[in-house]
Amino acid sequence: MSDKFYSVVFAFILTTVFVLCLAGINALASGTIERNERLEFQRSLIYVFELSGGADFPPDEEVQELYSSRIKEVEGAQTVYVVEKDGTREFAFTVQSAGLWGTITALVAVDESGSRIMGIDFVSHSETPGLGGRIDEELFREQFRGELISSDSSARVAVVSGQDTASRDDSKVDAITGATRTSEAIQALLNKAVNTVFPVILEVVD
Repeated sequence: MSDKFYSVVFAFILTTVFVLCLAGINALASGTIERNERLEFQRSLIYVFELSGGADFPPDEEVQELYSSRIKEVEGAQTVYVVEKDGTREFAFTVQSAGLWGTITALVAVDESGSRIMGIDFVSHSETPGLGGRIDEELFREQFRGELISSDSSARVAVVSGQDTASRDDSKVDAITGATRTSEAIQALLNKAVNTVFPVILEVVD
């Protein structure tokens, strides 16, 4: 009995020590984690607004400078990020939709008239690496840049396979081969962004 009691007490003490160590490390790193997450979100905004002059991965200092000098944050029912270009405004906002394995969260930029997608970036998702996870690839994301938003509320920007999608005015982009569910989820996400979220943000910024 004494051996069993000793083993239980030893295991309890060891577990407590490790839990306290992990909690301490987490507390010490929480500030750094939050700063890095905020910086990555700002980097996504710089990308969707196309503010970095073509740089694929601008340095942290440039991201912070561009964010503070070019992007206006408007709080409301939906947080909106606003950039002025040549006398017109572009709006960016987050939108979520169900993906294959979990929620896809995207940052979508739309022009002031709501007629074109100006940029898109995927902030978080759980899609399959090498398949649906390819939504992170620049080749996929850049298809949406300047794409015309259709008047068809069921397919604002259609994500399709096997069709000619070379034009910025056809409201169509190429789907990811072998990731039908993810491609459908992106189309649903864009429908939600334009049909539901965009009208709300116009009330916030006007």
